[in-house]
Amino acid sequence: MKTGSKTSFYKWIDDIKKAYRHKTELEEKLQFYENRLVGYNAVTYDSIGSSSTKNNVEDNLLYVIGKIDMVKARLDEAQKLIDEYKVFKCKLKPQEALVLEYLVETSLSKNECTAMKKWDT
Repeated sequence: MKTGSKTSFYKWIDDIKKAYRHKTELEEKLQFYENRLVGYNAVTYDSIGSSSTKNNVEDNLLYVIGKIDMVKARLDEAQKLIDEYKVFKCKLKPQEALVLEYLVETSLSKNECTAMKKWDT
């Protein structure tokens, strides 16, 4: 195996680990922003025009909506990477899938996974 391909493989593993971590964080962040969105009063036609507080409410509302859109996009990216990993893992032989699972879904290092492989044989 070429050094470059090993590097790409381990980077892919790190990206998947990050996706798992970030997915949970992003879900919490999304819930936070959606809860903030519920707290805003609706803008009425009577309030459109002269009030400066209206602009502040609208600005805050647009800010929260923008944050929700951004978090949803990042959440979709993380979920897509996780789904691709799961599809790839399903195509592997059981022992290969187990090694990949150890690398991605546990905190074991590649050296610890290699040591475990030696114990199994």
